[in-house]
Amino acid sequence: MVACGGVLMAGQAPARPVVVTVGNAVRWRGETYLVTALQGGSVHLLSQDADGEDAVVLLDSLSRSLGFAVLDTPRPDDTITDVPAVAVRQSLGGAAVLEGLSDKAREMAEFWLDHVLEVHTGLPGFATPSTEPRPCYDLERTTLRQRYETKAAELCAAHHRVSAATVERKRLAWLAHGVWGLVDKRRVRGPSTHGRVDERVVKLLWKVHQRHRKRSVGTRSRLFELLRRACVRKFKKKGEQLMPSRATFYRLLDRLGILCGRETGRQGTGSHRPEPPFTLAMATTPGEQVQIDTTPLDVLGVDETGRVVSLELTAAIDVVSRSILAAVIRPKSIGTKAGSHSRRRGGRATKAVDALLLLAEMCTPQPMRPHWSPRAGAKGSNLPYAQLVEADERMEGAAARPVIIPEMIVMDNGKVFAGRAFMDACAQLGICVRPACYNSPTHKAIIERTFGSIKTLFSQFLPGYTGKDLQHRGKDVAGERLWRVDQINDFLQQWIAVGWQQRPHEELRNPFLPSMPPRTPNQMFAAHVASSGYVPVRLSAEDRLRLLPTAWVTVTDKGIRLDNRTYDSRAISPYRNARSGWPGKGQRWPVRYHPYQPEKVWLEDHRNGTWAEADFVYQRLIGDEWSEHIWDQATAAHLNKGGSTRDEAAIARVVCSLLERAGRGPSRTAAPQPAPVDRGMVVGPQPIEDPYRNIPAPDYQHITSLPSMDVDLRQLCLPPARFPRPEGLSQPGADGQPDGARGPQAGI
Repeated sequence: MVACGGVLMAGQAPARPVVVTVGNAVRWRGETYLVTALQGGSVHLLSQDADGEDAVVLLDSLSRSLGFAVLDTPRPDDTITDVPAVAVRQSLGGAAVLEGLSDKAREMAEFWLDHVLEVHTGLPGFATPSTEPRPCYDLERTTLRQRYETKAAELCAAHHRVSAATVERKRLAWLAHGVWGLVDKRRVRGPSTHGRVDERVVKLLWKVHQRHRKRSVGTRSRLFELLRRACVRKFKKKGEQLMPSRATFYRLLDRLGILCGRETGRQGTGSHRPEPPFTLAMATTPGEQVQIDTTPLDVLGVDETGRVVSLELTAAIDVVSRSILAAVIRPKSIGTKAGSHSRRRGGRATKAVDALLLLAEMCTPQPMRPHWSPRAGAKGSNLPYAQLVEADERMEGAAARPVIIPEMIVMDNGKVFAGRAFMDACAQLGICVRPACYNSPTHKAIIERTFGSIKTLFSQFLPGYTGKDLQHRGKDVAGERLWRVDQINDFLQQWIAVGWQQRPHEELRNPFLPSMPPRTPNQMFAAHVASSGYVPVRLSAEDRLRLLPTAWVTVTDKGIRLDNRTYDSRAISPYRNARSGWPGKGQRWPVRYHPYQPEKVWLEDHRNGTWAEADFVYQRLIGDEWSEHIWDQATAAHLNKGGSTRDEAAIARVVCSLLERAGRGPSRTAAPQPAPVDRGMVVGPQPIEDPYRNIPAPDYQHITSLPSMDVDLRQLCLPPARFPRPEGLSQPGADGQPDGARGPQAGI
């Protein structure tokens, strides 16, 4: 069986490949051929025309040629215009669901089945194919309403009190649920799990149990007392009457599966254990089932701003070959708040865009990097390198990691994968998504076990390994020389190509020859390529843009405002203050943005399928690569200084300073500030009261200088003014002073 991809038109999403198997009739180059053999990436075609010639063609070329079609495989867009009555009646089976019912219930279902079939098709269920319908049930002469009334009249004549509405209800139930819709549900109703206890009390019991699940483990008597109090508060005087006895309450807990006291441990109530029967995830072809999840990596690293942060790993693994299709590492840290009612800024974790980037990496070969080991290349690995390069030229010089397009993805119910962005991206790529049950990691046990192997084979050999809990953590992990996040991500990609894809896996054994040694994921992928072929899916630039998150914003005269940033360019001028044409959106346009490359945004015009690019208006102040995380940290630092989120230029300068500080590395001269010591209550004699405690400390930064003198400094040295000399005083000397002034102190 081979999956053949269709030809993609501009602006369309990649279609789900058509399945081709040996024996299919296909149309190629205007002639009909029969698929006789599949060998690697080649297809052997046997011509069905008298003068035709056989051909051997590459599967990729065959699927991309114009006019190619599989003649005996129905497509999803084919519509059935005329269905014979025999074909309709052949699909009306399903009477096996009546097995196990009582004789009375089975007789009533079979009774109604014959009458419903006669109303719907004109013939009862026991009629032979050559039987002609009665005139009153002829589909060409009577309407559905007339057949309802005719059937009701016949049943009333046979002493069955039935109306036309009842016949209509039975027919609609049969169309919706098959034969099971005709079964009287009162005859299959089983005993209640809560016995004779009032249903309102049972609902209240579940609420009380859920409200106290995070508290310390208690006994059944505590839950009984909590339920009694809740019943009294809700039902007032009837609360004591509705409460069951203590013995009935304990039996009710057993039937409902609520565990208390010694029946459960600290690790939980056993909800993570799957219900029997226990079955493994089964798949037969690559991409049939891919599991994806996120987990802590148990390693510390340094982010873009130079801070020590924890790391998270998001990965996707193929169930058949156990190949890690894509993996990405993202920091995880909490943010800071400028006030008690303000927004927390500067925090980060795995986002929905990381899951979208993971989907794009699955469709793209991993390129080799210059500093990687030669063993990480696909050319010298167990992959069928020549066949892969022949089918997809992008595999030339790629790493030893296979490219597998998922058909179905099994995920958990986290907001990273359960969001609309991830669902829309999977629908665009034609991928079916199946969420696992809540609190059931065993439903995706393969990816969970793979995470444990990554932590054992990769994480614990890195500096900054923290262990799985506090008991396994070192004393000074944060003080080690840590790698940057991008460096750890580079190490992981190289380790996947060398240490995982080329390492034998115990689950990859030949079921017919169990004595043979286990195979590697690359060997298993090569074996499936030889039997089912390989068809690449190429994502265009528009397809990659559609994988990005979408924000609906209004284009004003100042440009596009997104996350306290303004984007503008001449390309978005036609969309300023214009209506988008989307129902219910008004003047809001769909804008695609990249949280890790926020220098640009892209506005999508659905009317003509074009994209308008806009740049951040203050990018010149930063002049380097940055991300939304750095912007959030710069915004938090700017708000702590009393700034505003509207001051984009100031925040851009803070972003530039953060990047420069991160480039210099952590400071080794600044001594850490000691934490304040809590010394408890004051004992002993009271300390002497400080006489200056009520005097405020002077603010030297705001002390003003004394005012300047309004007299010229040279006038201070002038002689005194001359007045008429009184009699008896001597004449002044040559120096201008009186003779009596000269004395022992005249020279001072």
